[in-house]
This record gives sequence, C-alpha cells and structure tokens, in this order.
Amino acid sequence: MDQLIERYQKMSGTRIPENDSREQLFGELAMLRNETRRLQSNVRRYTGEDTSSIPFEELDEVEQELERSVKKVRDRKNEILHQQLDNLRRKERMLEEENSNMYRWIQEHRLALEYQQAAMEAKPVEHQQVLDHFPFCGEPSSVLQLSTISHQIDPYHLQLCST
Repeated sequence: MDQLIERYQKMSGTRIPENDSREQLFGELAMLRNETRRLQSNVRRYTGEDTSSIPFEELDEVEQELERSVKKVRDRKNEILHQQLDNLRRKERMLEEENSNMYRWIQEHRLALEYQQAAMEAKPVEHQQVLDHFPFCGEPSSVLQLSTISHQIDPYHLQLCST
C-alpha cells in the first residue's frame, strides 16, 4: 500500500501529509467557524433580521448595497420583459402576414368556389328537368329506355369556359 501511495505522489507531483497535527486541524476548524458566523451575520443583516446591533454608518452601507442589488434585479427583469415583448411583436407580424396570405388565397379562389357551389346546388334542378322530358313515370330502369326516347330530349352542347 505504501508503494502505491509513493507512486501516486511521484506521478501527480503532490504530497499527502502524513501526520497533520491536531493544532493545525483545530486552527482550520476555528477559522471555518468564524467565516460561517460572519456569513450568517451578513445574511441576517441583508434580510433585516439582525439590525439592532448594527451602527448607523453600516446600516447606511447595507441600505445602499441593497438598493444596488434591487436595481440590478429590476434591470434584469426589464431586459427579460423587453425580450419577451420583442418576441411577441415578431410573432404578431408573422401571424398578420400569414393571415394576409390566407385572405389573398381565399379572395383568389372565392369565385371558383362560388361557381362550384352554384353548380352543385343547380344539379338537382337540372336532373329533375331532364326527367320531366321523359314520357314515363320515374327514372328509366335501363340505358335502353333512354336510347329509345333520345329524339324527344333537347340536345345539350358543352362549351369550355375560362376563369
């Protein structure tokens, strides 16, 4: 085991202290405790829990530091709000553009849609008019019946229409 530790120390260039004195450890412990107390005291000052023992000059310093901190927080908050506002404005422009494109498409295709709808609504009437020309009751039961009465039906002529 000692050989392994020696090899590690040689390779890493570090030295592991073999015998730390108790005094050194207690000194470090006392230093860490003092640092902890100081930090806890500062936290209590900033939260307003322990202001009775603070002199007026320090209270003024704490107040100024807190005001600077509040200003930083407000500045960051305003920055985020401006970013969100910019993002919403971009989104609004994109949606308005999409709406405009859809409106133009509908206007371009409206006439064709109206023509198709009118044609669909007129078909039942035309169908009934054709059936009224037949001399028998009801629909013809076969194509042969239609062929026998073709001289009685007015001919239809188809014309191409461009829109």
